[in-house]
This record gives sequence, structure tokens and C-alpha cells, in this order.
Amino acid sequence: MGQLAFKRARGVVYRATTYDTCLWVSPNSRPGRWNDPAEATVAQYCTLDIPSAIAEMVRSENLREVEEARELRVSVWELRVGEGAIVDYSTPERAGGQGFSWDSLVADAWEECQAEGRRIVANGGRGVLAPSAALPRGLTLTLFGPRTEIAWSAEPSLSIQVPARHVLRGEPGDGLVRDTRFFGDPYPDLEPRRADRLLDFELDSESARPS
Repeated sequence: MGQLAFKRARGVVYRATTYDTCLWVSPNSRPGRWNDPAEATVAQYCTLDIPSAIAEMVRSENLREVEEARELRVSVWELRVGEGAIVDYSTPERAGGQGFSWDSLVADAWEECQAEGRRIVANGGRGVLAPSAALPRGLTLTLFGPRTEIAWSAEPSLSIQVPARHVLRGEPGDGLVRDTRFFGDPYPDLEPRRADRLLDFELDSESARPS
């Protein structure tokens, strides 16, 4: 295993839900790429753009047919994050340089990412930036640990507080459903957009930590 090079992330991210809240303090009840209910992990799955957020939900619900997806009503939330101790696996080089396989980040099996999530948390990490398995070229930001939303205009006074606001509700677009990569589909030979070049998102280096 390589050293984990933590970064600080600031900017706007998005989360798609079918609930009336976007963040939680309790462990996830369903398994995900970075969480295992048996480990009582708390993981907040976000993306760096709205289409990726919706595609992740379409993939999770396995809504392969446009007609089926039209029945889904998705709420999209905008979150303003300022998080330290973020591990950056947003490109093959950045993942490999820290001892983790790029292929595992987009694989259908989650066990390797779940184990890596435990390693990140054990070393003091608060989140991980990684490719979207649902929408090639998209990026995800998964935050570890409890979080709670506060008013968009408010400033956090606690580390678990995240300014948030509801920005839209509706069905996934037909084109987005067709573009979604589902379980069993190959991942194309494409790299995500560079997170540090996005208009509403910034990454600053912090110290590397041995693991």
C-alpha cells in the first residue's frame, strides 16, 4: 500500500435522493461501493455534477428501460463542502500512486473499495474523490462519517454541518438513462474530467500519511 496524500476539497457537489433529506448521521442500511452495513459505515455519496448524481441513482435502481426510469422521482440537492483529509483517486495515476487500482474504482464488485474505505478512515481520512461508475467522465465525492444539512446561507459551526439546498425534483432524462453505465457494462477507456479544473470545485494538497 502506498501513502495516502490527503487534500482539502472546497466547492459545490450534488446528491440525488428519493428522501426529503440529503444527509444522515446513522450507518447506511444498504451496501455501497464505499460502505458495508456489517461495518456500520456512514457514507454520504455525492457527485461533482447533476447528471452523475442522477445516473448513480438510475444505476443503483437498475432502471435500464427509459419507460421504467420515467416512473422515478429524484430530488437533487446542492451541497457546499469544505472538507479536509480527502483522498484523490480521480485519475488512474493518482489512484495508482497511492497504491490502489483504478479498475477497482469502476468494478461491479465493491469489496476492494469497501476495504480501502476502511483503510482511509483508519488513517484519518474524511472522504474520497473517485470516478463515477455510472456516468463515465463523471466524478464522485464520498464523505465518511455523519453529516447534517444546514441552511444554504449558514456557515458551519460543527464539522458535521454542510450547507445544502434542494435544487430540483423530477424524472431522469431519457438521454441520461441511455448514457448510464449499468452493472455488467464495460467501462469505456475514458478518464474523468480533472477535479482541480472544475469551475465550482477546488483541491489543495495536504500532507501525505503512511498507511
